Amino acid sequence: MNDALRTMTNNNPGILRKPILFSLLRAFMQGQPYFVILMVMLELLNPLLTPGLSVNYFRLWLYVGWLAAALLLLFLFSRVAYAAESSMAYSVGAEGRLSLGDHLRTLSMGFFKGRDPGDITALMLQDYTNVEMLLSHILLDAISALMLPAVFLIALIPYDWRMALITLVPIPLAIVTAILARVVVYRKGAEQIASKNAASSRMLEYLDGMKNIKSHNLQGKKFTRLKASFERLRKDSIVLEGIAGPAVIIGVWFLNAGIALIMISGISFLLQGTLSVPVFLFFLIIGTRMYDPLSRVMISFAEMSYFSVSLGRITEILKTKALAEPETSEELLQHDIEFENVSFRYHDTDVLQDVSFRLEENSMTALVGPSGSGKTTITRLIARFWDVNQGAIKIGGKPIASYASDELLSKISMVFQDVYLFNDSILANIKVGKADATMDEVIAAAKKARCHEFIEAFDDGYDTMVGEGGATLSGGEKQRISIARAILKNAPIVLLDEATASLDPENEHYIQDAIGELIRGRTLIVIAHRLSTVTKADQILVLENSTLIQNGTHEELLSEVNGLYARMWHEQEKAHSWKLGTNNGSRTAAVGSIRQ
Repeated sequence: MNDALRTMTNNNPGILRKPILFSLLRAFMQGQPYFVILMVMLELLNPLLTPGLSVNYFRLWLYVGWLAAALLLLFLFSRVAYAAESSMAYSVGAEGRLSLGDHLRTLSMGFFKGRDPGDITALMLQDYTNVEMLLSHILLDAISALMLPAVFLIALIPYDWRMALITLVPIPLAIVTAILARVVVYRKGAEQIASKNAASSRMLEYLDGMKNIKSHNLQGKKFTRLKASFERLRKDSIVLEGIAGPAVIIGVWFLNAGIALIMISGISFLLQGTLSVPVFLFFLIIGTRMYDPLSRVMISFAEMSYFSVSLGRITEILKTKALAEPETSEELLQHDIEFENVSFRYHDTDVLQDVSFRLEENSMTALVGPSGSGKTTITRLIARFWDVNQGAIKIGGKPIASYASDELLSKISMVFQDVYLFNDSILANIKVGKADATMDEVIAAAKKARCHEFIEAFDDGYDTMVGEGGATLSGGEKQRISIARAILKNAPIVLLDEATASLDPENEHYIQDAIGELIRGRTLIVIAHRLSTVTKADQILVLENSTLIQNGTHEELLSEVNGLYARMWHEQEKAHSWKLGTNNGSRTAAVGSIRQ
């Protein structure tokens, strides 16, 4: 309960005080017209029922004044309550999304691996929308609705405690019904929300993959997958409504039966002469008014059970342990990198086993080996996307865990194969490397990355929107913008996934020139897919089956004729000789030539 309250209020439960206070005052004033009615009824009916009494018109005018004041205060309290509720709810939603985004940034990459991006998107959008609804309408309306019957009961007891107790009889029955339904509504609500998120993900998948779906004539297969997700959502929604609906109906029926109970009991007391007509009429009027808000509470309770699923999902993420941050961060001044007996497991699979090496500052190190050998994992561990299971990674002679994440990442530029551009302008995407960069700095970085020319060719230049994931740009153009980011960041350590093998010769030439600008005077770790590009590296690390099996320069590794590196080199040379000639059969080993 406390976790849910902290999540719902962004660890600031005090923000509920003002909305709750004015909601209660609003509910109190909503009951005042009915007390005025009771007073007026007593004033008018008592002279008819009691000989010798007369109507006191002065008191009637006082009641009119009471009513006018109550309605004015009701208007004022309602206005303040509504403003406070809305402001509080949507502030919580906005701040909560930002807090959740900050928390997600502190989690290891293991959290995101295998997790549906659509589920995280739904968490940020739909789940927080549910929390906003819970705060702005359901929760406070329920509190207000409970206040009104409580006020009525307190006021009714002095007139006839028996009738007051009788009006209470249906309420426990309705509450028991709501509590019994809550557990099932919560469980089925969780299933329905999961189905909704899955359907949303399938829809995004279908739209994002439309080009491939059409080109491979997969419409039927993909549509079946999408249709199945919608069918699951339909079934789960029907089941949820089938549980919540009858529970609400039964609870409301108990409350409505209370009116009949009041009528039967009142008539019985009238016949016995123990209840006056005005009081009986007042209980009938109040009974119908008192059970109405409780009926709304029944509906609100079902909605709260459903929306609390979203609270639970958000709380679960917020309680996910972040990467540990040092109490006092070291300052990263030197940029040599060392792995000391590093082992790393992911989902019970050994990804790296007892790996040790040292990279000197301002040196170039290449990582080579078969797919899945651990090359990319090494670069991501340097950036502390995960913590290692065994051993230590040091930069500047100190464990990377001794540096704050912001300090560590500020010293590292990453250029990977899977370039992602935000659905924003080219300018904004380049400035990801340095948010406060001037336009001159951006243009200088773009020129060094060999992308200034094609950017200027667009009608909107640097203000050109690139679409989701950079959809409007070619692969080579996205790579060059990614390099421009890294150049603008000007970090002393560069993690580079050399991914030019699939590019056309022109783009490859531009990208290799851009890489040359990026790596000057920096500690460079490059994942090499073509060995010809790293022949001039200061050292080459050869990985196989999650272990480091060779370490040396190009010449040293070639001299080990039975080693994996020599075999890979000869295989690539052999494959190269079979290629149709492009540029007279030669493609520049650009990274190697740049170093040379």
